[in-house]
Amino acid sequence: MKLNIEEKKILYAYGCRNHHNTVARLKWLAALTVDADVKQRLVGLARKIDREGAERWYGRFYQQLRSEMDGYFVAVHQMRAVENNTDWEGDLYDEAV
Repeated sequence: MKLNIEEKKILYAYGCRNHHNTVARLKWLAALTVDADVKQRLVGLARKIDREGAERWYGRFYQQLRSEMDGYFVAVHQMRAVENNTDWEGDLYDEAV
């Protein structure tokens, strides 16, 4: 199954290892959402996950997704830390000159 980063973030936040609970939760979120675009994305993701035979592989898929997204969020945090830390730029420039 191919998911874009937004779908992965939604599953990371609202999903769990239980296939049935995840699909039900996504449908409830879609029902509670006011924004039509978000509602469409949530329903589309719930349908994508709720395919025939998905219960067999969903647990392993969710474990892999959690692992991948944990790495993604660590990388984002590190990039922000580097972007916000400007002290090292002056030090490197001073040594080069």
